[in-house]
Amino acid sequence: MRNEVPPGWTLVQRPPALFRRFEFASYAQTRGFLDALATLSERTGLYPDLSFGPRHVNVTIHGDAGPPGEQAYEYALSASAAAAP
Repeated sequence: MRNEVPPGWTLVQRPPALFRRFEFASYAQTRGFLDALATLSERTGLYPDLSFGPRHVNVTIHGDAGPPGEQAYEYALSASAAAAP
């Protein structure tokens, strides 16, 4: 398992998860990011918990019966890249 939490993400202890809040300047950017996450989830088979508003998206990636594994860290890195301007 990775030891380094991806930049901008927080490793939550209880329950074990990776968390990050993404903020956007417009609803259109938020919608584009949500679409990118949907594509990423379909490709990886990993479906994190999402909550969102017009200009933000909270992403929580839970571990399977323990801390988040390699797939969760890779998803986090890909999500961060999808949010980059």
